[in-house]
Amino acid sequence: MSESVVWLAGHGLVLAAAILVVLIWCLVGLATGMPNQWFLLSNGAGTLVSLFILLVIQHSQNRDMRTLQVKVDELIWSSNARNHMIGIERLETEDLATLPISFIDSGCSDRWWLKI
Repeated sequence: MSESVVWLAGHGLVLAAAILVVLIWCLVGLATGMPNQWFLLSNGAGTLVSLFILLVIQHSQNRDMRTLQVKVDELIWSSNARNHMIGIERLETEDLATLPISFIDSGCSDRWWLKI
């Protein structure tokens, strides 16, 4: 279901429908004299829609990151590369901060990108 929501949220017709809804909302607001409840309702609806879109984007990013991590792990496993770095994304931040130092000290000093 989440994939279909992400696809639907990114579709071009959704943007056109959102613009149409905003125009109708403004026209109805002008016709009714823009009462205070109108602004309260529009602010609340805008906040809820923003929160929903934020959650959908975050879910999509998490899913993409997990699939990318699985693909990278598979490439490492299938190559002749050393595989002791597989799974480091599950380490705590403090452990990750010390990892490059211990990796360089373990004899892999030819890895220039870890020295940065």
